[in-house]
Amino acid sequence: MMVAIADAGSVSDAAVQLGLTQSALSHRLKEAERLLGAELFARGQRRLTPTQAGRRLLHAARGVLAELERAERDIHRLSVGIEEVVRLGVEACGGYHWLPDSLAAFTASHPSIGVEIVPDVSLEPCRALRQGHVDLALIAGSHPPTGFEAVSLRRDELRLVVPQAHTLAQQEWASAEEVAAEPYVAYHTTPEKGREYEQLFSPAGVLPARVISAGVTDAVLALVRGGLGVSILPAWTLAPHLKLGDLASVALTAKGLHLHWFLVMRQGEAEDSAARQLTRTLCDRLSGS
Repeated sequence: MMVAIADAGSVSDAAVQLGLTQSALSHRLKEAERLLGAELFARGQRRLTPTQAGRRLLHAARGVLAELERAERDIHRLSVGIEEVVRLGVEACGGYHWLPDSLAAFTASHPSIGVEIVPDVSLEPCRALRQGHVDLALIAGSHPPTGFEAVSLRRDELRLVVPQAHTLAQQEWASAEEVAAEPYVAYHTTPEKGREYEQLFSPAGVLPARVISAGVTDAVLALVRGGLGVSILPAWTLAPHLKLGDLASVALTAKGLHLHWFLVMRQGEAEDSAARQLTRTLCDRLSGS
């Protein structure tokens, strides 16, 4: 009731969502306020707004509902023979072209272990790992993150991506100054360790004059395709998108810029844990030079 009213902003709209009459929901709200001895929503002209007491109860309600949803999913998995679930977080620039074959192989060899992809932690996978929201994280950087157990998966190269008709597409490599002169499309505006700001822009003492935050890989590449800017992505992530032929990949600096992909888990992970077993499968299938 609390979540429905807060999201809808009115008792009438919330009642429709809950399959109740407006009078029945109004009665429930009044009864809740009577039992708690506090008003839960302030009645404005257009919208009901949670009071301080309402915000506290709403916070608890959302947490309870989320936990119930997780419990329902876990029970459903148990009912179909899945005894354990490993939650995998993938960094924003990671892509998912490798996932179907890898997941199929893991499911075939570990039918009692389910895999859940958690995409909403992609910008802060280490934090999600530390807080227990994921069990395993795929992370890119020049060095493994500290405070975790990290397995090196593959070496990769950071590449400039531009439209095929862009002038930089004709060059063997691009300098920091040339990239900074273009509108730059990034996942977000906070520089990430071990990536382009640390390896390219900072050593050259330049920064892009204009940065467009796009959030996810598909949005980044859509803006680049549309001629609104350039971006820098790992070659592994970029590879399937180059097959369409409308994008070009260019090296960065004469020596190139490199990074590594790591599978990261919490320290002390048991040898027979689901996270470690998924790590072994991914290493077998995805490890590269």
